[in-house]
Amino acid sequence: MTLASKAAFRATPHFRERRRRGMARVIMTDSAGIERVIMVRDVSAKGLSAVIQGDPPAPDSLVSVQLPDGTLAWGMVRWVERHLFGVEFDTTPHRAD
Repeated sequence: MTLASKAAFRATPHFRERRRRGMARVIMTDSAGIERVIMVRDVSAKGLSAVIQGDPPAPDSLVSVQLPDGTLAWGMVRWVERHLFGVEFDTTPHRAD
């Protein structure tokens, strides 16, 4: 049995959400209800990365963010690196009771 040529190999594409890059100053409310100013570096339908002055929110904490388009998004902090952090948005549909 012969192996296929490496030159013929085509990797399966990993489609990634479109990210909008740029800096936007927004208000984040942390899990203690304290509003803090953050600079969003990029945002997609599934999350954002941002930088904060001072201590960042803790990993696995819940935050809400008022996005520049007026949308209120909330999610969980998934990673923190110095003053940078990433939030994964809650994308599950919710019923209005």
